[in-house]
Amino acid sequence: MENSPLLEILRILPKDRLSALGKFVRSPFHVTHPGVVQLFDYLKNNLQAKDLAKITLAEAIGETDPRRIYHLTNYLLEAVEKFLAIEQWEAAEHVQHLGTVTALRRLHLQDPFAGMLRYAHKRLKNSPLRGADYFRSDYALSLEAYYGSLQQGRAKSFNLQELTDAQDIAFLCEKLRTGCLLLSHQAVSKQEYDKGLLDHTLQFLQGHRYLQIPAVAVYYHGYYAQSGGPDSEAHFAQLKRLLQEHAGQFSLAEMHDLFLMAINFCIRQINKAHEHYFREVFDLYQSGLQHGALLEDGLLSRWTYNNITGTALRLREFTWVRQFLQEYAAFLPENHREGAFQFNLARYFYDTGDLRQAMQHLLQREHDDLLQNLIAKVMLCKIYYELDETDALENQLDSIQIYLRRKKILGYHRDNYLAIVRLMRKLVALNFSDKEEVKALQTAITTTPILLTEREWLLKQLE
Repeated sequence: MENSPLLEILRILPKDRLSALGKFVRSPFHVTHPGVVQLFDYLKNNLQAKDLAKITLAEAIGETDPRRIYHLTNYLLEAVEKFLAIEQWEAAEHVQHLGTVTALRRLHLQDPFAGMLRYAHKRLKNSPLRGADYFRSDYALSLEAYYGSLQQGRAKSFNLQELTDAQDIAFLCEKLRTGCLLLSHQAVSKQEYDKGLLDHTLQFLQGHRYLQIPAVAVYYHGYYAQSGGPDSEAHFAQLKRLLQEHAGQFSLAEMHDLFLMAINFCIRQINKAHEHYFREVFDLYQSGLQHGALLEDGLLSRWTYNNITGTALRLREFTWVRQFLQEYAAFLPENHREGAFQFNLARYFYDTGDLRQAMQHLLQREHDDLLQNLIAKVMLCKIYYELDETDALENQLDSIQIYLRRKKILGYHRDNYLAIVRLMRKLVALNFSDKEEVKALQTAITTTPILLTEREWLLKQLE
């Protein structure tokens, strides 16, 4: 029971949804076995118990047969999964309407069908959203309208052009969206995919009127931006313009994916030393925050919080970043909130020159993420060096080496931090009066053949 998906789901649901689930399992329409309700009530009241063995359940719900307990657990899991599915269905108004339209047509209730179809179309057209989901719903309703005309013997007068246009646009949105996902995954996994009709789709769209539809255009330009072709920067500019002008036409979930696609393009350009993209990605971060596109289920990930802070500090947007840190800390997941806030506040104070304040925030806690912990430790090293606290610096460098030996940090991350420790030790021991020695260290820093994250800071100390 302890490792069952049932407990995993129940433990992550907030109190209000657990309460709604309790009402759901008490409905005889959904759950017919009274033992399921007993089991739910017991689990709800003992979610944090460390041992929910079968014998404990047997005592609680009055069942001694292990097979009965097994079946009851499965019945409850099925009810919970059904509850989650219905929650999603209730959140999708147009899907509900489509289901009702389809049901009425299959019952051959022509007048209720026609009335519900008109209502569903009206609600859809009045929606401000015009993303991929909108065009999928538009096509599905158009298809229902056609089936309804067949039942009524009016198929000859039905305008099939509207149906085929709706299908084309829905297909184009989905195919281009999948194409963008393929490119994004290929960049990480290096896996090649058969793109199917994608190349034909892109060729079909060149100069086509469908590119006037923002939901088609964002994925079209997003695909070409990610592809890395000679016109990728021009396509990125179009993607950014479309997001800034038409963000309100997309659901929060779709906006999140689109902004992430544009942001990742900027990050790849920054990694290629195209530094003017810091301003581009900062604009996207600001716009994404304004539209709520960077939140997922109302929460801002600590990594996004870190990246926004780092970009703003790089651009010396100090007033903006201080306000951002305070305002958006409340949107961080509770278990990471304090750590992310203290870490980024330390970065802010370090970059604004208040080293003592930065040090105080860094010393308040260890971080649960390995790389974030290393970044914090290196920042402390830089502070100790700049404050000329040599003993503290040596101790911190020793601490990083021990940490790297103890933790399984592989690849270029390990090489990077070992190189930082080695070069910092050389910096501490450096005789600045010896120009040859200074030049040798400068060469060593410049030619270190890895992605050295503190290269710029190390070189600056030699100026």
